[in-house]
Amino acid sequence: MVVKVLGQPHYACPRRVILGLLEKEIEYEVVIVDGKVGENKGPEYLKLQPFGLYPTIQDGDFTLFG
Repeated sequence: MVVKVLGQPHYACPRRVILGLLEKEIEYEVVIVDGKVGENKGPEYLKLQPFGLYPTIQDGDFTLFG
């Protein structure tokens, strides 16, 4: 199963998550959520991350956000 990292990969916090996944050799996929057009405040993203912040990590049915 592939871990999904939702957010902007060039921002510091999602980059830390990606670096950790690379270090542990865990397969991952980046799903870009564009905050400039308000995707992080849309209803679909707010279901995953109620504060609308980056990053959100999904592994199957498990969702983790900070």
